[in-house]
Amino acid sequence: MKKSATRKIVKPSGVKRPIVKITTPQTGFSVETFETVLASRPFEPEWMQDRRRDAFHVLLDTPLPTRNDEAWRRTDFGSLKLDEVDVVMPKADGETALKGAPRSIKEALSGKGASGSLVSADGQIVASQLDPALKRKGVIFTDMETALKKHSDLLEPIFMTQIVKPNDGYFAALHGSFWQGGTFVYVPKGVEVPLPLRAATWLKQRHASFPHTLILLEAGARAVFIDEYASHTDERQAFSNGAVEIIVGDDAQLDYVNWQDLGRNVYNFTHERAKVMRNSTLHWIVAGLGTKLTKSFMDANLAGPGASALMSGAYFVDGKQHLDYDTEQNHLVPHTTSDLLYKGALKDEARSVWQGNIHVYPGAQRTDAYQASRNLSLSNAARADSIPGLEIEADDVRCTHGAAISQVDKEEIFYLMARGIPAKIAEQLIVNGFFKPVLDRIPMDNVRARLEASFAAKMGLSG
Repeated sequence: MKKSATRKIVKPSGVKRPIVKITTPQTGFSVETFETVLASRPFEPEWMQDRRRDAFHVLLDTPLPTRNDEAWRRTDFGSLKLDEVDVVMPKADGETALKGAPRSIKEALSGKGASGSLVSADGQIVASQLDPALKRKGVIFTDMETALKKHSDLLEPIFMTQIVKPNDGYFAALHGSFWQGGTFVYVPKGVEVPLPLRAATWLKQRHASFPHTLILLEAGARAVFIDEYASHTDERQAFSNGAVEIIVGDDAQLDYVNWQDLGRNVYNFTHERAKVMRNSTLHWIVAGLGTKLTKSFMDANLAGPGASALMSGAYFVDGKQHLDYDTEQNHLVPHTTSDLLYKGALKDEARSVWQGNIHVYPGAQRTDAYQASRNLSLSNAARADSIPGLEIEADDVRCTHGAAISQVDKEEIFYLMARGIPAKIAEQLIVNGFFKPVLDRIPMDNVRARLEASFAAKMGLSG
């Protein structure tokens, strides 16, 4: 990227400082704040602190994206005040923060119906459990700070070097510099996790979050991971800058659910990428309900013959919410498949953007790829942009795409009302029918039921 002509680049020092006790929030992304972050995390191995420094150097060389950049043409985050972001926060009381959490977050505390659960509130771990039988088999399910202390050897070869990288963009470099919190999932070769692993992150007083999720499934492993984010809404701006790195080994299978219901004051930026190996399967499910503004880059890299990626998205925006999903289905080798279906509903003055691309690399013959984006507008003031794309560099492939935007058919509403169904219920039935094809792809009954209840709440109805 082109360097800013006016920015003075000041390199952070390579000297580790002693631990810093934080008594007040420290804001902005200055060199001083960065050094404070380094000094406040003395438990980190030297390789991680070096990796942060490398990311910060990239950040200093990378300008903020603008509407002139193709990926950002339809998303304006100019109202975000980056210099007011609380980067270094005092230690919070997680138990107190949980008092305002939604039922779904509190339910995760019990661990019922899960092989493992991990709950954090305002940056503090308040619950962490894993089936002892799975522990004996070598499964790891823990927070990222604990993973750094106990499993550094597993993290070092992967963390922001193979999957998501600092040079992926400004917010990727920002995350690599300042990340805090998140989840590490490791399933050894041939191990099957019988029930879902569930992580729940709740923010109440904290107005900044930098979670990092790293999932590593070895050959022949099987797992379902539900990764949920929610926060309190108030009038002050909040900021979330996350990353997700996924490796699905040969003959492995992962169902990954990313559930986002952050507060309406949150600006949310993520870089998420998966590497899917030989004869392995990834089902990547995205549920988008919250935030003021979201910009997410989500890439599936099919890196081994027989690899398959199923990408399912369901989102509902209202008010003045803005969701922007940028997806890539990258077929790197022959004999791979991908299938993307994203469906969204919009109310009021909300806006959604989906820009997707299927990229078939040279030599990736016998690729079978599909992508579709469907949007249902419930208001004349709402707007949905869907931009599918194909980049084909092989000649023996089958690649198709499509996009559609429609409104609720008034004749369908009339038909249902003529049979005694109130107008609001009639509209809800139509919305349910619209989402059914994508919900049918989700193998977890509880996730489907929660989505339907969330959609009903968006429509002003009980779940």
